[in-house]
Amino acid sequence: MSWMSQLYKTYERNIGKGQQDDVPLTPVAHMNANAQIEITLDREGEFLAAEIVDKKDSATLIPVTESSAGRSSGVAPHALCDMLPYIAGDFHVYCDNEKQQKSAKEKFRAFCGNLGKWAESEESHPKARAIYYYISRETMTEDLVKAGLVELTAEGTFDKKKISGQPYEKVLARFRVLDGIQEEDCTWKDVSLIEAYTKYYLKGQQGEKDICYYTGEERTISTNHPKGVVASDYGAKLVSANDGQGYTYRGRFQDAGQSYALSYEASQKIHSALTWLVKKQGAYVGSQDKRTFICWNPDGKKTPELFDELGLFEDEEEENTEISYQKQLKKALRGYQEQFDETDSIIVMALDAATTGRLSVTYYHEQAALDFLERIFYWGDTCSWQYLKFNEKKQPYYVVETPIFRRIVECAFGRERGNFIEADDKVLKEHTQRLVKCMLERQPVPYDIVHALAIRASTPTAYTRGNRERVLSTACALISKFYYEKNTKGQGEKAKMKLDLENQDRSYLYGRLLAVCEKVERITYDRGESRETNAIRLQSAFVNRPMQTWKILEGLLNPYFQKLRPGSREYYRELISSIVASFRDEDDMALNQELKETYLLGYYLQRAELNKKKEEKEEVQENE
Repeated sequence: MSWMSQLYKTYERNIGKGQQDDVPLTPVAHMNANAQIEITLDREGEFLAAEIVDKKDSATLIPVTESSAGRSSGVAPHALCDMLPYIAGDFHVYCDNEKQQKSAKEKFRAFCGNLGKWAESEESHPKARAIYYYISRETMTEDLVKAGLVELTAEGTFDKKKISGQPYEKVLARFRVLDGIQEEDCTWKDVSLIEAYTKYYLKGQQGEKDICYYTGEERTISTNHPKGVVASDYGAKLVSANDGQGYTYRGRFQDAGQSYALSYEASQKIHSALTWLVKKQGAYVGSQDKRTFICWNPDGKKTPELFDELGLFEDEEEENTEISYQKQLKKALRGYQEQFDETDSIIVMALDAATTGRLSVTYYHEQAALDFLERIFYWGDTCSWQYLKFNEKKQPYYVVETPIFRRIVECAFGRERGNFIEADDKVLKEHTQRLVKCMLERQPVPYDIVHALAIRASTPTAYTRGNRERVLSTACALISKFYYEKNTKGQGEKAKMKLDLENQDRSYLYGRLLAVCEKVERITYDRGESRETNAIRLQSAFVNRPMQTWKILEGLLNPYFQKLRPGSREYYRELISSIVASFRDEDDMALNQELKETYLLGYYLQRAELNKKKEEKEEVQENE
């Protein structure tokens, strides 16, 4: 199915459910707006009170027309609640210039005329009639002045003050009608009022009728589709063909109507569902120039968050191993799996604004819900690695987790700024989408990302100690996954996070030698000494010319061997000899070729093994 079909289905299956939530699904011919003033009337339309709306409670569902929902200029009144120049008949009296007075009169006439038609129609509602009777008296501004919400100058014109950050001409008012009959006084929560307006508006549409490309039925065609789907790109529209001068469609179609025809009702439902999903569970990638990702099930069943950490939970008191992490991951996903049937689907969609006025779908993918969960598990399992953490006492411990997409991109393409590694928004968006695609479609990790991570991990002196470890673990996670899938096509047993003594890969062995070299030098340092080892400083050169650089490092080790106890000295010499003996017979030129990314796996695991032996030795000494 297309994204429009899935969004239409989402609307039909979720409208009416959970409408008291913080983010309700907007009905047809309605939109959400922030109100600054609340006016209370009785059922006869008499003014009772007015107060400023708390910003936390300002979200208000209001009836709109097709033109008013997308208005940017001109006169296009909403149906019931609007800004003061539209709904206050005496607003022009207090304006200080003729242009504002003329504009306010024009807006009020349009608003009052539209509301009057609804109030006198068969689909009218008692609350709509009460509001119409009130605004017809043209005393709203005077009432607000008396209530102390609006202030005037000595000349009797509007003061330059604001209400909740909005000047008087931009203040939106909503209504509460105390009719003594219905339990719900708020117009924006009254279901009967909402349904009455929707029925009235759809029945009275006067636009051009044509075959809707989505429903296949003859309906009133929408030419002004909703904007504001993504709040950060409020002015960008997803469906539009109004560029008659830029020739967006010229050469393919004679007019915009040939390119697409979408009925008003279908457009409203599709955009309403998409706006609801974005507000409710949209995930944003980028800090300024953002891309929005949504993951949902059309029936409203809960889905995993694409950008949540798959570390699940951490407990430094409990050993966190590859096996225990796998069990945690299965347990977490089982909670989602139990609610889905075999016929259920999950959709992932990405939205981005190419320009200030155009919103585009940059990625769309739908698949069976159970397959979706299986692929998340596969990604989490094959792309996991050990990460260094610190507890409250600043004691180090390791946890197994899957790096989030943002961390992968930042470590591969970002720069260290202060204590953080940051990547440009455009880079972050594009590569994050590539990784999402890899996970959901079970495609190989792009090699350019793997290679970039290896390069960054091979220049440790460019980072602080904490970021250095983060980059290294992230690189190992992606390298391990890439070569596992390359060598086994994703069907074999995954390489464990344990040192492989049988591995004779040249790069892997060189990585082990580098780890031993670093360890020998570091254990001779005095407590608190933080200078970099020769292995760290020469790591970049070691990757490019391993044999040549190893000879240099080996020579630099002699002074440090002299500082070791005889037993330790013998242990590390034998370890180096055993690693060197594992190399296959190759000439010096082959041994000096640039290392593959897998050297980092050998380096990390050999280093971890040496640190583990040190901890075990210290533990034995403490017990004795």
